[in-house]
Amino acid sequence: MIDLDQETWIYLAIIAVFLAYFLWNSRKAKNIKKQRKNRNFRRRYMERKKEKESDSLAK
Repeated sequence: MIDLDQETWIYLAIIAVFLAYFLWNSRKAKNIKKQRKNRNFRRRYMERKKEKESDSLAK
């Protein structure tokens, strides 16, 4: 096995922590973006639905 000193292990651990945080944060941001997109889509859909209902009632 590769013989590494303590300082090298510390550097590798720090790099691993940063990579884990980066991957976790990017996945979380992706989910938030997807939820925002769906929320905006539903809001626009409901606005269009209300406009159609008000147009059909006005006729």
